[in-house]
Amino acid sequence: MKYVQLFILKDKMMVEKNCCTNCFWESEIKKFIEYFGIIGDCDYCGSQSVNICDVSNAGMFIMEGIERHYEDAAMEVGYSSSEGGYSLPTQQLDDILLNSEAIFGDKLDDPYPLLNDLVSNDGTPYVRIDPYGPPSGDPDEIEDWSNFCRIIKNKQRFTIFLSSVEDNQYGHRHPKDLLFYLAHNYMPFLITFLQPQNRIYRARINNENKKMEHKELTSPPPERSRNNRMSPAGISYFYGGLTPEVCINELYPSIVENVTVAEFEVISDLLVLDLSKEPEKRRSIFDPEYIFVYEEYSKAFLEHFVKDISKPIRAKDSEIEYSPTQVFTEFVKSFNFKESFYLPGTDGNESDVFLDGIIFKSSVMKDGVNVVLFRGPEISTVDIADPKGALLFYKGNKTYQVTKIAIESMIRKDE
Repeated sequence: MKYVQLFILKDKMMVEKNCCTNCFWESEIKKFIEYFGIIGDCDYCGSQSVNICDVSNAGMFIMEGIERHYEDAAMEVGYSSSEGGYSLPTQQLDDILLNSEAIFGDKLDDPYPLLNDLVSNDGTPYVRIDPYGPPSGDPDEIEDWSNFCRIIKNKQRFTIFLSSVEDNQYGHRHPKDLLFYLAHNYMPFLITFLQPQNRIYRARINNENKKMEHKELTSPPPERSRNNRMSPAGISYFYGGLTPEVCINELYPSIVENVTVAEFEVISDLLVLDLSKEPEKRRSIFDPEYIFVYEEYSKAFLEHFVKDISKPIRAKDSEIEYSPTQVFTEFVKSFNFKESFYLPGTDGNESDVFLDGIIFKSSVMKDGVNVVLFRGPEISTVDIADPKGALLFYKGNKTYQVTKIAIESMIRKDE
């Protein structure tokens, strides 16, 4: 259980009072009390036969939550007695629990007796962690990705990594600096594995009913690699999907057209950046899994970034529309995540962490997931007994005929 790090104080000191789940509105505190599995009467709100908890244990749990989001202003904020005190507004612990976090439930006629027993308000002035940083979901931070796209499309592309902060003339954060910022602060939370025996599919339109073999259905040779969402012409990547249906949809076929779909099996663990999921809602600070930077900064950015990177690119759009995601992908492919993502090697020591690919939401099929892997034709094999470094095993193919095309729409919420 995620609460095991807390010390149970009941056996070490004499505590006479218990609080209960009805004393609190905050769901994580309720779950903590329920974890003990003790049924009894509450000494604060008067509830009977409810989940109760020693008030000292509850107070310790609450303070751990406070310290995930708040810190002593004296550690970070400037102070001048001549100018009236701290340079930023501060809060006392009572105000945080009563108002900012509003943890107490309606069953309490007066929350102060419980508040006083839970925590010791010693007058410490609190501020949010990173008090001079941007507010949660700061539009300027979201704007960084839009700025990145503008520069890559219209200002600088192939020499982007030669620039430095000093010669930045295009905005708040140069694209090179933004990519490193993402790699250290956001991407590690999104790294996951595609494990052996998982299936990946790849499709081609086949109206001539040609018998297709492995070489026609794996990554194309470099000379046949076209400009694509994640790779420029001449660089061969494996583009596929996690279901046959998403692969078929991504080809934009017409009715009665035939589509051949190849099935590949993952041979060894593939380390990928997962951009396919909507970021979770912000966790409560009282959730033991709450991490300040991720909850307050990353999630808002990722929500906008993932939508933008997965948006459809139509045939009539200029090929430069691919440029931002191509630069982003090249960076992801070459960056070593060793400092921010622990991966033990075969010798038990920490190893380098280079990603094999990216998975992302389909732009044409609801709930569809696409995958791009950073390898050319050598990525797959027909000889599972001697794969020679291949990542995928070709298991064969099936041909589908398109019988229906459906289009759905809805009124935009931002209109």
